Amino acid sequence: MKENPLFLLALFLASIVPLFFKKWLGAEVWMMLAVIAALTVMFSLFALLKQQATSHIIAFGRVFFFGMIILPYMVIFKEFSSWSLLIPLLACYIFADLHRHLKWLYVLVAMALLVAPMVVYVKYDTAKQAIIHHSTQTLSGSIPKSKSSFTKPCGKGGRCTFYFLDLAGVKFQCDLHSKKTMDTFICQDIYQHAGKIATAQYIFENQKKARLVSLRVDNQTLWSPEQTLAWYQHRERTVWREFGVGLLLISLPFALLFLWARRLAFQAA
Repeated sequence: MKENPLFLLALFLASIVPLFFKKWLGAEVWMMLAVIAALTVMFSLFALLKQQATSHIIAFGRVFFFGMIILPYMVIFKEFSSWSLLIPLLACYIFADLHRHLKWLYVLVAMALLVAPMVVYVKYDTAKQAIIHHSTQTLSGSIPKSKSSFTKPCGKGGRCTFYFLDLAGVKFQCDLHSKKTMDTFICQDIYQHAGKIATAQYIFENQKKARLVSLRVDNQTLWSPEQTLAWYQHRERTVWREFGVGLLLISLPFALLFLWARRLAFQAA
């Protein structure tokens, strides 16, 4: 099969250019893209030396390009708990690709990709409406002296530590290394009032994760519903920005490259 240097150049640029937009893509998508881009470049250069780059990429293309097209969905699936939920989705696609008679799997994958952003939209809208209409739960309890923590396995043989405020048995998680106001308040600032009785309003995300809405101590508001609403709005804007930029800079170029690869394969047949 005759080499197509323009295709290889386009593949190289599609893998490298998004790396210059780390701030807009989000850290996790960027890191995954960086690993894939490095492997893609090495593979292309190695195969090019053997004059078989295009044919190798096209042969492997269906799974590779689909994986790149759905890469921005890491941002969306992280909202459900973990971006690793993309792995079974990719597995379904591979299985369907190996068994062409199971076309319903393609439909299932497509539906998941269409429905997931809608579910995230509903999640944020439901949380904001609950705050606006005061559809919250209330508790009272003594503020502890310090944050609590627990560890669980993560990665390959590693363990991750998660921190939270335990107030009357309800756990409000926070990111110790985050500079966001809610995380700073729950992980650090609130313990200046240790031993005092706090009255808190909260909601549950995904029916299980408690999210602080407001907190009062001695008739003083330490955290207000307006702050929580602003936090949700900022977080939602960040999710849609990272997802949209990912679709534009990663999904669209690799979808076009996939169509180009199919055309090259058709011409070579």
